[in-house]
Amino acid sequence: MPYKIEAACPCCGKTAYGIEEIERLFGWRKPDNKQIPQSYCRECRSAKCRAGEPCKARKD
Repeated sequence: MPYKIEAACPCCGKTAYGIEEIERLFGWRKPDNKQIPQSYCRECRSAKCRAGEPCKARKD
């Protein structure tokens, strides 16, 4: 069964598919020597968005 390499930001809903797009939009973290995508996208992390609060990075 094939698997997907993707990441979705819980704040703004931005989704990235594939290694290159995840690198560009989210970045990586390496807990316990495992490389996994950041939970929040780069824009939301820069805007210091927090769970349970309105998105500061979204441009509606």
